[in-house]
Amino acid sequence: MIKEFILTIILGAILGFGITGSYLVLHKNNTQSISANNNEISLTPTISETIVETTPTPTTIQNPNLTITAPENNTVLSTDTTSIKGTARNNSFIIISNGSETFTGQANANGIFSININLASGANLVKITAIDSEDNQTETELLLTYSTAKI
Repeated sequence: MIKEFILTIILGAILGFGITGSYLVLHKNNTQSISANNNEISLTPTISETIVETTPTPTTIQNPNLTITAPENNTVLSTDTTSIKGTARNNSFIIISNGSETFTGQANANGIFSININLASGANLVKITAIDSEDNQTETELLLTYSTAKI
């Protein structure tokens, strides 16, 4: 029993060092300098450079003429119906398509709309189109997933 345990630890260490070494070799090859017009450009940051990484946060989908406030993109829903809410230009005609059905509505005088739609089981790519009184068309898409699984 102890022999198997020690053998497992040794094999795990060898495998871990192998994966780590492979990563370092690949990472080193990807950060080589590029020479262009006899000027060297380094792809690796120096100590004086600052690297800023940002993580995208889920927000409302916005367009100057069409903003979806609910539901958020990539939402998992437990019901097969939902209400697409948002704003568009005043009195815009709203068309929502989920691939199999089309739903229509109109934004009010303040540009606010809420349209109930049905969802198919699984992933639904929902396309929202707003057409204003000047026939300007604005489109956006949402990915909504309808799941009956208990989360």
